[in-house]
Amino acid sequence: MALRRSLVLTVAATAALVLLLALSMWSSERGGSGHHPASGMKIYAAGSGEDMMSDPSTAREIVHLAGKATPHLVYLGTATYDAPKSEHHQTKRFVELGCTVTPIKMARHHPDMTAVRREMEKADIILVSGGNTLYAVDRWKALGVDRLIHDAGHRGAVLAGGSAGGIVWFDGGHSDSMDPTTYIDPPGPLLKSSLSKDVLSKSWAYIRVPGLSLLPGLFCPHYDKVEGNGELRAKSFTTMMQMHSGETGIAIDNWAAIVVEGDKYRVVSRKGKPGSAAPGGHYQKPHSQSGGKPGAFVIEIGPDGRQKRHALPKSGSLGELGAHARYITGSPFLHPARVQNPVPKKDH
Repeated sequence: MALRRSLVLTVAATAALVLLLALSMWSSERGGSGHHPASGMKIYAAGSGEDMMSDPSTAREIVHLAGKATPHLVYLGTATYDAPKSEHHQTKRFVELGCTVTPIKMARHHPDMTAVRREMEKADIILVSGGNTLYAVDRWKALGVDRLIHDAGHRGAVLAGGSAGGIVWFDGGHSDSMDPTTYIDPPGPLLKSSLSKDVLSKSWAYIRVPGLSLLPGLFCPHYDKVEGNGELRAKSFTTMMQMHSGETGIAIDNWAAIVVEGDKYRVVSRKGKPGSAAPGGHYQKPHSQSGGKPGAFVIEIGPDGRQKRHALPKSGSLGELGAHARYITGSPFLHPARVQNPVPKKDH
């Protein structure tokens, strides 16, 4: 009897430990407190970084959203490791419109946090680059920049970006953060002569990465594109959603965006650009003969495990973007991704 009671207690203790670990993973994956205070905020989440941000129309839309003729823009290029070329491509249209652009560099070295706080507090626009989402979010959290971003959004600054710069506003996203070509220090000499760099660049999978949880949902940029590993994002995202079925998916084509203003949203679709939205609005495979336009879709997984996808209306209430997650399942690939591409342990 005593042995049986001991076994029961051991099983119960193990079950409790597993539950605590699951809750810990659930909480950490949310990227924040678990709340979604986007109502009243202004967010511009695009399906691509350099493509959309280097488009003059995008810059005009973001500046208009800021409500000032010549706003002060803070550029966070952490996801590209503060690469000058990416900074130029993604800010040049804003400079042309008369914006004052201040880049804050923190990818490799510890910044002066007093100066960072001062710049973030006066920013009218915070523009986040594309690139390695996981590295950027981890770096911001290590430095406390994530809290400064939240504060800026609450006081009315526009939070904008595409690709990684779109994922960060959501609970999480469909990311190429395990692509070795996006690492701060890409892999060195190959161990096998038969393993070419081309093969290496395709030997990775998309993973779910955490965002800052300003908006609920799992965000997929470049939805209509086939990228480095040769896999169509739309197809890969279906598989990811089946693995993370407690969340609602928000899928955005390369030349599209979602603009949130207060408790309303609208979809931006660049005229003359390709996409996966058929003339009737429903999804079609990219490059089909009927010709599609850039679109935005909401995706859910039903109890039968099958995907339910519908096009987002051109505009609507914030609630139409999808419900808050029933639960969030942590990705088992986050740890190896962080080991392969770690943020600085000690800053210089």
